[in-house]
Amino acid sequence: MDFKTYSRTFLHFYSVEIPKLLADILQKKSNITIADLGAGDGSLLLGLKVEGYLKNSKKVIAVDLSEERCSRLKQIKGLSVVCSDVTNIPKIKNSTVDLIICTQVIEHVDQYKLLEEIKRLLKPNGTLYIASIVKKSYGWWYYKTAKGDWALDPTHLREYKSKEDFESVLKRSGFKIQKTELTQLKLSIIEFIFRRIVVPIFKPKNINEIFIKYQLLNLLRKHLNVYPPGYFIVETIARK
Repeated sequence: MDFKTYSRTFLHFYSVEIPKLLADILQKKSNITIADLGAGDGSLLLGLKVEGYLKNSKKVIAVDLSEERCSRLKQIKGLSVVCSDVTNIPKIKNSTVDLIICTQVIEHVDQYKLLEEIKRLLKPNGTLYIASIVKKSYGWWYYKTAKGDWALDPTHLREYKSKEDFESVLKRSGFKIQKTELTQLKLSIIEFIFRRIVVPIFKPKNINEIFIKYQLLNLLRKHLNVYPPGYFIVETIARK
């Protein structure tokens, strides 16, 4: 799947469940600069905004490579949008970010280049919240990568084997691990229906407005799920 098709069809709907590790950090900090690297359509940032987690932040920067996704990010008020490769973001100066969020991105890019760029951006003792995918030996999903491997996403370059495998990459790049959690991955049936049927037919300008307006849809989104066998979300809090 080419990049433009992926950006157009793999829409990201705003998060109805805020990761607890991230929520705990944001509740303790105020007047900080936050950067979401690989923000996509702003699913997590919009979820944080709706739940009030960004109200005490000084600046929120959303970074994504896709111009199409950047256009959708600009629909979210209060964000500073940077359209850039996350492994090289010259528009953000050295040591200027207090908290970097990077979810479901590292598996798509050169992992060590990304982590070096994160280190450059973070202030001394700055915080990184990073999340990715762990695939057990029995894991399976119906997409295939360019190499022909079964994967959760056709654009994945890798899927980590364990929590320890993921942590070792961060440690190798000089990060100090504070906490890591592993939880079973769940995928929303409602989001699948909207992505494959509703959006192609009705072409809404801002799909998230529908979910914000109709809370019943959010309840269905939250509770009607499938669980890909052998797939988990790994989340880590680390310090520079």
